[in-house]
Amino acid sequence: MKRYLLPALLVAGALLISGCQNNSTSSSASTPAAAATGNPSSAVTLQESGSSLLYPFLQELVQPLKQQYPNITLNPAAGGSGKGISDAISGTVQLGGSDAYLSPGQLQQNQGLMNIPVAISAQAVNYNLPGVTGLKLSGDVLAQIYQGKITKWNDAAIAAINPGVKLPATTIVPVRRVDSSGDTFLFTSYLSATNPSWQSGPGMGTTVTWPAAAGELTASGNPGMVQTCQSTPGCIAYVGISAEKSAQDAKLGEAQLQNKDGKFVQLGPDTINAAVQAGATGIPANLAQSLINEPGATSYPIVNYEYLVVKQQQSSSDTADAVRTFLSWTMSTTGGNQAKYLDTQGFVPLPAAVRQAAMSSVATLAG
Repeated sequence: MKRYLLPALLVAGALLISGCQNNSTSSSASTPAAAATGNPSSAVTLQESGSSLLYPFLQELVQPLKQQYPNITLNPAAGGSGKGISDAISGTVQLGGSDAYLSPGQLQQNQGLMNIPVAISAQAVNYNLPGVTGLKLSGDVLAQIYQGKITKWNDAAIAAINPGVKLPATTIVPVRRVDSSGDTFLFTSYLSATNPSWQSGPGMGTTVTWPAAAGELTASGNPGMVQTCQSTPGCIAYVGISAEKSAQDAKLGEAQLQNKDGKFVQLGPDTINAAVQAGATGIPANLAQSLINEPGATSYPIVNYEYLVVKQQQSSSDTADAVRTFLSWTMSTTGGNQAKYLDTQGFVPLPAAVRQAAMSSVATLAG
């Protein structure tokens, strides 16, 4: 995807950041109404649905947001990124959580809908093979597993990238999401970037037409992926990083994944940030950007922005104030992008340039 830097609206960005530091809506005559942030004049409940990867992070923000802005109540719910996007489009919720950015087609069909990145996350590939540690996997091998072409853990293709590892003859059980999922979008994006037949076949999306793979299982949400893999010897599953602790508690292995430079890297803050530094040099005007399979020896290959999908035109001025304030506070390094909220989910903060671009878009929200 060709990237273009969004022109920085420095004045609006400065006003937004300033507004995040107090609880009263700005009334300065020099402040554009659309850029005002602060505690709305009446109580507003912001309904959110969507990504099960983003959900735990939003849950953490409920109380601190309420403490700083008593008239704003955040009510997050899960359900998958596809649900978050469709609920935002229909107006069922003010905030649609998604690991996947809106496609150009979705933006064209839904004028006034916006992608707002609020944090950066990643995805693990977990497996249930007791006694096997340090397993290495490539996108090409994963694609062949989910195509049903590689069916045993001691297959020559897996053994070739794991010299010295004693691999059992256990049957591989691929587990995939049954709900419309941003995690599916991320996983299939990685497969598409590394396996030509996958790219031309199922491709990438929050839902795809999965190839038939013997013994495959489905699960709903990241918790369901972890639970299904835990109870299924030989399983392999893709799991968002906010569920990494649950996967570790379930004694699941976590694979090292091959990146664009051919290196096998472990999921972690340093490898996520390496991918961010490689890929977040510019963000397009619609704020839709992939961080999948970025170059760099230490770049982790499945990294993404966590998005909240919102309508530019809100139902009332108070709702617009609440949405602008919440989004601005969530992206702020003195608000939701503090380590104490991000670290518990394995997330990392937005780069400054991306934050500034997103703040400029948020400033255009009106009611």
